Amino acid sequence: MLSRLLAATVAALPLATAFTAAPRPEADLVLRNARIRTGDDARPWARALAVRDGRIVAVGSDADAAAHAGPATAVVDGGGRLVVPGFHDAHFHLPMGAQQLDAIDLLDAADLPEIQRRVREHARAHPAVPWIRGRGWFYSALPGGRPPTRQDLDAVEAARPVYLEAYDGHSAWLNSRGLEKAGITRASPEPAGGVIVRDAAGDPTGMLKESAVELAYAAIPKPSRAETLALIERSLALVARHGLTTVHNAHGTEEELELYAELERAGKLTARLYNALSAVAPSDGVGARPFPTTEALVDKARALKARYRGPLLWAGAVKIVADGVIEANTAAMLEPYANAPGTRGLPNYTGEALAGLVRALDAAGLQVWTHAIGDGAVRMTLDAYEAAARARGARDRRFRLEHVETHQAADTGRFAALGVIASMQPMHANPQPNMTVVWAGAIGPERASRAWAWGSLRRAGARLAFGSDWPVVGMSPFAGLQVAVNRQTAEGQPPGGWLPEQRLSLEEALAGYTAGAAYAAFLEAETGTLVPGKWADLVVLRDDLFALPPHRLHDNQVLLTMVGGRIVHRDGL
Repeated sequence: MLSRLLAATVAALPLATAFTAAPRPEADLVLRNARIRTGDDARPWARALAVRDGRIVAVGSDADAAAHAGPATAVVDGGGRLVVPGFHDAHFHLPMGAQQLDAIDLLDAADLPEIQRRVREHARAHPAVPWIRGRGWFYSALPGGRPPTRQDLDAVEAARPVYLEAYDGHSAWLNSRGLEKAGITRASPEPAGGVIVRDAAGDPTGMLKESAVELAYAAIPKPSRAETLALIERSLALVARHGLTTVHNAHGTEEELELYAELERAGKLTARLYNALSAVAPSDGVGARPFPTTEALVDKARALKARYRGPLLWAGAVKIVADGVIEANTAAMLEPYANAPGTRGLPNYTGEALAGLVRALDAAGLQVWTHAIGDGAVRMTLDAYEAAARARGARDRRFRLEHVETHQAADTGRFAALGVIASMQPMHANPQPNMTVVWAGAIGPERASRAWAWGSLRRAGARLAFGSDWPVVGMSPFAGLQVAVNRQTAEGQPPGGWLPEQRLSLEEALAGYTAGAAYAAFLEAETGTLVPGKWADLVVLRDDLFALPPHRLHDNQVLLTMVGGRIVHRDGL
């Protein structure tokens, strides 16, 4: 008996030895000599990681990663630089931003003379362009905060149409020729959900709000398919340069998804794109319009979800716009505006209609994102979400509320209680005069005291997902971190910070751009932290965020961006 046991043991030894000595699968890439902030509480720091087939297979010391290296393994020396999970942008407008790449940039134009100078110089430099286009003007740039007029632009360009989109995308400013080309006259009816601003005589002033913007936009010549693809490629290069590895497209159509799919097939899709179908159909030349029926919207969204399933390109959400913006007095408020006592804004739905739409989308298994800026729209959306959850019962639905610029204190705790994600854009709260004077003046100090209250929401247990809303503001996550942590401009204004009680720690703010945004897209098992098994989505930074003075967080550079183990941007490493 003993001899048979010994013989069996000896016979098994070669197999056991072969098994324990089997080499690990060779890594495709090893990143070594780095300071890696993993985002994993169990092991927050590491020096190296190894990647195979697009996923992380080891995180730890240089020796740990080197154990996975072989003759064909690419080795990247991190030079002791900080490595963090790839940034997510939880609210992005890729097609809109792409079409604005060659427009006049007005985001830092401080006043009307500067806007006029840029329009004049652009017109001179582009004599063959049929429309002069620009974007990014702030409401605070006009004297005394007055609305812009066509005469302001006629003074610098009268021969060709001029179209300048406000930074938030909810207002447009045209010269007289632009109004003429768009067919907008004193006889033009008000479009549903929009405003043609008029003077005392009833003539259009040149400013359009909300859906009225589409009247002008529809008249502007659109780029060809080939031109659009080239613009998207340029945008994706910017995305990679800023360290964004996943973006959540907050406005999408079937046609746009087809463009991204074409780029993916050609190997040119260099970021992960999560796409929400817009509940508003493309313009037909008479203004944006909702889908003809809720059923049509649901059917389209479900079909896109089935067709686009990742890992670089996927769908499964619907984006609703519940109201407008505070600066234009179109965001839905519970009480009248301080600077316009006759209005509470311009909601796009009644509470009952919004609840019905949300209920139908939720029943179809779709994620719902709702743009809600005013406290009235925020409450109406939370009510709709609560009603849908009550009607359908518990499931992992992850409703999202986009922007949340101001809300009532009584609604703060409802986000966590209902599992609603606060998808916010820190740079929208950059305390420049457009925010502290125009925005705050529109609603008064009491409601402005709860501006972009991500600190209160976080303390109440809400999940935060951060983004930029590009091209509304620049896509840099570093600029967003600066505002989230300091509540100050890059110049350090105001001293002590604007509503400093809403500040976040650097860790909390960074999580909003990584793990928090990943959760908002159902991706927490795949990305958002640097642990074995997840996609190798990461960035290497010039400066260590954790060593920088807080007021310098905005001043950084991405040296390397990796998506699924593929280096899509490299500069200086």
